[in-house]
Amino acid sequence: MDKLIFWGVLFIFIDLAGFYFAYLYGRKTKEFRWREYIAITIFPIIGVLVLTYLFGAKVFALFIASCIVGFSLEYILGLAYHKTLNKKLWEYKRLSINGYTSLLSIPFWGVGGVAFWFLGKLIGL
Repeated sequence: MDKLIFWGVLFIFIDLAGFYFAYLYGRKTKEFRWREYIAITIFPIIGVLVLTYLFGAKVFALFIASCIVGFSLEYILGLAYHKTLNKKLWEYKRLSINGYTSLLSIPFWGVGGVAFWFLGKLIGL
């Protein structure tokens, strides 16, 4: 269990550091660039692959399930909000699915699922 907590904390730290480095890399641009998208996703995805190697395929299965569930919930919530209040809660422009979600958000949902799983382990859930 101590090994799991150590790697989980390291994973979350590397993810946050990766996001910060991507921010430093792309903070001066005002439009979407693929290299900046790759910069913000590369550290978390490599982290998931390392955790999959260390702890088995269940980590990757959690990543995939989180991708699917998060993507679906974002779409459903955005659609329901739009249909209920006739306003969009948010709007995506790149690789958008009807403006409610984007294919570009999929890896972030997966990484978020793995990160929250580790946070749950850290606090004893």
